[in-house]
Amino acid sequence: DYSLTGKARFNKKFSVDYTVSISTVTNQIGWAASQFIGGNQVIYFSRRDVKNVENILNLKYNFTNRMGITFRTRHAWTKVQPQQLYELDAFGDLQTPASPYTGNVNQNYNFLSADMVYTWQFAQGSFINVVWKDIGGSFTNSFEKSYIKNLSRTMEGPQFTSLSLRIIYFLD
Repeated sequence: DYSLTGKARFNKKFSVDYTVSISTVTNQIGWAASQFIGGNQVIYFSRRDVKNVENILNLKYNFTNRMGITFRTRHAWTKVQPQQLYELDAFGDLQTPASPYTGNVNQNYNFLSADMVYTWQFAQGSFINVVWKDIGGSFTNSFEKSYIKNLSRTMEGPQFTSLSLRIIYFLD
C-alpha cells in the first residue's frame, strides 16, 4: 500500500488537505458469478488481483471561532481482475469447475462522494448544521485504463443528493 498526504494551512481560517492512497492485493479469493446449469445453481469464486486508488480532498474555512464550512470529496476506484475461477461445492470447498464459466467477471467500480457542512454554534452547546451530500457510483465489467475517464463516467452517472438541517439546542 502507498499513501501520500499533504496539508496546507493558508491562515487561521482556511486549510486544505489531500490524500491519495494506492493499494494492490494479489491472489485474493472472492465471489465472481453464479449461474444455473441443469436446474442447479453453480457459484463461482475467483483468485483475483484487486487494485484500489482513492483520492480525498478536504477544504475547511472558519468564518469565526463559532461558524465554519467544510467541504470533502472522495473518489475511490477499484479494479478486480480474476486470474483463475473455482466452483463452490456442496461442502463449501473450492474446486476446479466441472464446466468452464465463459462470462465476463472483470469488475471496475467507481464511487464518488461530496459533502459540504455548514456549522454554527449560536449558543453554548447549541448548533445549527446544514449538510449537503452528493453520492454517485458506476460499475462495469470492462476496464478503463484512464483515471480521468473513470472519474468523468462516474460524475455523468446517476447521483443521489440530499440536503438536511439539524438544530441542537442545549437546555440548562
